[in-house]
Amino acid sequence: MAYIIYLLITVYVIVIVGNTLHKNGRPFLINVFHQNILLADSINSLLLTGYYLLNIGYSIITLKIWVKIYTFRQLAEIVSFKIGTILFLLGVMHLFNIWVLIIAQKKYRNKKINLSVNH
Repeated sequence: MAYIIYLLITVYVIVIVGNTLHKNGRPFLINVFHQNILLADSINSLLLTGYYLLNIGYSIITLKIWVKIYTFRQLAEIVSFKIGTILFLLGVMHLFNIWVLIIAQKKYRNKKINLSVNH
């Protein structure tokens, strides 16, 4: 029963967050890639695919690491801890991706400025 509760909640959250990031991240990526919509959409789709693979894969792997559950309280604590861990990892991964994209945008702008100055 714990597995079912855990997987239903976890996959639901992963899909909702993934769709939200994909939809709302598009304008940010278009800006990062200087209105190159094709590149931004391609990167956005690749990020979503990697996001799903990483998070659903991690969720399935953690099924192996369970202790025996004897009470409802233990069920709530274990499922909450596992879901909380995944939510934390989602947040860290999201912040890391944003940080990388901001650095890439700054490097691209600096390169573009240097090329403009040289010509």
